[in-house]
Amino acid sequence: MVEIDFKALQDFFEPDAIEWRVQTAGEKNGRVWAICVPYVTNRAIQARLDDVVGPENWRNEFAPGPDGGVVCGLSVRVGGEWVTKYDGAENTDVEGVKGGLSGAMKRAAVQWGIGRYLYTLDETFARVHEGGRFRGKTRDGSSFRWDPPELPVEVLPASPRAPARAAPQTAPAPAGEHEAMLEFVRTVGPRVGDTAEIRMNRKARNLKDFVRENWAAIKEQPRIARAVVEAIEAATGTPFGQGTLTEQRQAA
Repeated sequence: MVEIDFKALQDFFEPDAIEWRVQTAGEKNGRVWAICVPYVTNRAIQARLDDVVGPENWRNEFAPGPDGGVVCGLSVRVGGEWVTKYDGAENTDVEGVKGGLSGAMKRAAVQWGIGRYLYTLDETFARVHEGGRFRGKTRDGSSFRWDPPELPVEVLPASPRAPARAAPQTAPAPAGEHEAMLEFVRTVGPRVGDTAEIRMNRKARNLKDFVRENWAAIKEQPRIARAVVEAIEAATGTPFGQGTLTEQRQAA
């Protein structure tokens, strides 16, 4: 029986395993702008599953979804039993059913934590210029060419393949501060109301759902932990550094 390292499913991907698509684009003061989002390729997802659980221990299946879409069930053999997680996508304008199948599998993979960290990244502007590799259109139908941005250094895997990158301008949180933030989330987080929200990628998300779905990324990335702490502070009125178990023990 294979013992699965589920944390390895959540590992960061090499940049060449990531593709980008334009989410929205427009023009302001005569200059075209475009916001793009990253996603993991299906080939990279399949390779990750092969490497972590073994080719014989995963499978996928597809079924028609609502409104002509596609639902993918991605199954992993755990303790001799098949466990399946589902998600779906609409058929795409470009590749039709093939695009829907691909999108549904990518979303089902996120249910297993594969590439989930990409959903926590801030919205990023594409590099729009005449020599760009890709074509895009603004909301008004104007064509432009663009290149994807670079991934943040904190989500690059620590491997020889990753190119050397300059240190970010903002200093990373010390290990002790990160641990304190995690303790604050564990201790004060349960006091948050069910309707409390956090803004990530310029979108409002339910705070409790976000923490539950992205706990692995919160533990690994101080930037995300800090955003969660700030949302908890706003929702509970409890400043960071107060209300944790450590503070309670010190007060006692």
